[in-house]
Amino acid sequence: MAIKIGIANRKGGIGKSSTALALAAGLKNRGYKVLMIDTDPQRNTTNVYKAQTDGVATLYDIIFAGYKAADCIQHTEYGDIIASDENLQNADTQIKLGPGMYKYIRNAVKDVENDYDFIIYDTQPHAGILLGNVLMSCQYVITPCTCDAFGIQGIMDFYETINEYQEDNENLTILGLLIIKYNGRQSLTKDIEENLLPSYAEKMNTKVFNTRIRESVKCREAQTLRRSIFDYAPKSTTAIDYNTLIDEILKEVE
Repeated sequence: MAIKIGIANRKGGIGKSSTALALAAGLKNRGYKVLMIDTDPQRNTTNVYKAQTDGVATLYDIIFAGYKAADCIQHTEYGDIIASDENLQNADTQIKLGPGMYKYIRNAVKDVENDYDFIIYDTQPHAGILLGNVLMSCQYVITPCTCDAFGIQGIMDFYETINEYQEDNENLTILGLLIIKYNGRQSLTKDIEENLLPSYAEKMNTKVFNTRIRESVKCREAQTLRRSIFDYAPKSTTAIDYNTLIDEILKEVE
């Protein structure tokens, strides 16, 4: 059965899509079968995968038409993906309220769970119905954050959100806080890294990953060209760091 990991943080522009893309590509490079599910209506991950959104079944059809995951999977050069849809931006007002409104994705992926080793969820920076569906479906959450005041803003609020879903999804665990766009030379960065984030992690019953993801222009270039960072710039600091992170994750979940 697939190990399901959501990449989530309620703050936008924090590197969720970059992390989801890197994990999916890195795991695929190691021979694992990986399915990406893009739940962000901005569709950044869908675009990098070069997935289609017109005339094909997407996540929208899972939620609004009762499709199963197998009906919506696209096999691309980057990997397998269930594409997002811009029409999902109004999901919070369109989805019928009721006990099943957070179970669409969980129910849909049941028929493909044994076909993959990992299912990775990219999420939107909004604690709405789409994020709720991810938190009801996945086993683990990785929370990217930056070592600055804005980057750590709302982490404890996000933890409270996760706590609410743990009441119904007992398997849901925060795998760790992931420091990205790392620059350890600044005094403020060092204080947040060594003191504040570990204290947050302890309160959240999790940890800060040992791996720090250094930012490089190669990462942005790879996404613009819609290529894996490991194929485009395998010796870049970002690729090296994400490979190290994958080693750390595998030790935790396998």
